[in-house]
Amino acid sequence: MTMSVQTLTDETTDPFAPALRRRAIWATDARKIALGKSDEVYAEKTGMMERPDLSDNEAAQWGLKLQDIIGREVSHRLKMELKEADYQLTHPKHNWMKSHFDFISYDGKTLVEVKNYHASKRNKFDIRMMPAEDRAQCVHEAAVHGVSRVILAVLFGGQELHIIDSEIVEAEKDELIKTEAALWASITAKTPPPATSPETARILWPQSSLGHVVADARLEQMCAALKAIKDNINKLEKQEKEYTSAIQTAMQANGSLVAFDGTVLATWHTAKSGRSFNRELFQQTHPTMYESFVRETLGSRRFLLK
Repeated sequence: MTMSVQTLTDETTDPFAPALRRRAIWATDARKIALGKSDEVYAEKTGMMERPDLSDNEAAQWGLKLQDIIGREVSHRLKMELKEADYQLTHPKHNWMKSHFDFISYDGKTLVEVKNYHASKRNKFDIRMMPAEDRAQCVHEAAVHGVSRVILAVLFGGQELHIIDSEIVEAEKDELIKTEAALWASITAKTPPPATSPETARILWPQSSLGHVVADARLEQMCAALKAIKDNINKLEKQEKEYTSAIQTAMQANGSLVAFDGTVLATWHTAKSGRSFNRELFQQTHPTMYESFVRETLGSRRFLLK
């Protein structure tokens, strides 16, 4: 099997450049798909939504700093010589399927994927099992690189290194490729998958038309159920305000409410003073300058249940 190896030059200098990311489905996209977020992947690939900027994300940056250290420890524990896999590959049959890698064994048969997770995620792993999103990433990388063995090494809370050695069978690769191929087809055809949140729905369909959709029995039932949910929320919010105001009236200027045994039931403290920009005052003081910075924005869609 031949592999398409791409060196990071010119427009591919930045392996995470948006233009490069939009040309294919990558291993990190496989993670999102496994989590049921195909709509977000679609929005990112079509340029409707930007990928999160992790340059200031401390956890992500520490993960990059610790990658070599974790890789060396895996090599030591498994008595396996590893080298950095600082390249990207394209699947030999599917040019829309690409991946970056962390480490690979010197014989080229085993990939090592390194993660740095918070300690709270430890209970999702055992000797052989890993969360679906991590498994999807490993399978994606194995399919692109043409290997059947992937080792996932996770450092939890900077204290415990957990290693899972997995064999990836062809059937599992084929199933993943089938799922990703269907999503890529929808991306190229500009036919979005079902939205999984109102926020993503607004991104996928930002503007309304004068058309209408005739509801089937399922949608009619959903509208009725949603109306009941909203009515119940309104009742609970009203009750919340009543209870909150009654408790605050009892507390008055006191900062804490305690039970007879001393347990703190509620606090009501004054927040630290802050500074904010007074837009109205600026507009009144510098009306001409204010107008020069005003830009028209597209109206957002409002969903109203009748």
